[in-house]
Amino acid sequence: MKTLNIGWFCLSILSAGPALAAAPQSDALPGGAVDPYESINRFSWGLNYNYLDRYALRPAVHAYVDWVPSPVRTGIGNVTENLNEANYFVNNLLVGRVADSGSSVLRFALNSTVGLLGMLDVASDMGLERKSMSMSTVLGKATMEQGAYFMVPVYGATTMRGVIGDTIDGLYFPYANLNIWTRVGIWATDSFSKRAKLVDQEAVLDNALDPYVTAKDFYLQYEESKVQDGKPAAAGSPASQESDEQLNQYLDEID
Repeated sequence: MKTLNIGWFCLSILSAGPALAAAPQSDALPGGAVDPYESINRFSWGLNYNYLDRYALRPAVHAYVDWVPSPVRTGIGNVTENLNEANYFVNNLLVGRVADSGSSVLRFALNSTVGLLGMLDVASDMGLERKSMSMSTVLGKATMEQGAYFMVPVYGATTMRGVIGDTIDGLYFPYANLNIWTRVGIWATDSFSKRAKLVDQEAVLDNALDPYVTAKDFYLQYEESKVQDGKPAAAGSPASQESDEQLNQYLDEID
């Protein structure tokens, strides 16, 4: 859930100032993405990766994985994911997946009640698998390109298409009924939970020749793989030379 995307995007643009206009245009990336503000994005990446993640988030996540039982961690992730079922209902309907849309309604009803506010994914146990579909993916299926890529301090990676899609996803239930602090809490919990899933993938970035390029390409390929129904998108930058096994494992973990 990234309903705060538009705020962080505006903040990054305002703080960047005139330097954005002078930033060089980069080659096309998966889904038609471009990185026109690479120098600014690299600065944000250095702040996020070399300082915030290394000295704050990574130690906290490792302690969380080491000390919190896996079923509890899964349950916490289920709660935040359950809130997105309303989005999945609407977005699946928009792409003509009526059955998946209906499944999202049933999943939300079951997991919010019998599943203790989503902590338990009883719907999956009954054969109703999660059918994720964000507005960003809907826009991608409608041939909208990812557009400019942004690395935002603290927040992380996003694209212009992601900003638009996430903003729309935040306009209706349940996020429309939540105040800003509740949204921040949900976003932080969801981000922390997803970061914990990538502990085993840390070496991919740590050992990369250019961690910024690797992280960018993996993120963009992940976003585009959802548009292509799970098929990783081809990339035109050096990180595309990473092994298919590494990429597929990364995509499986972050999803």
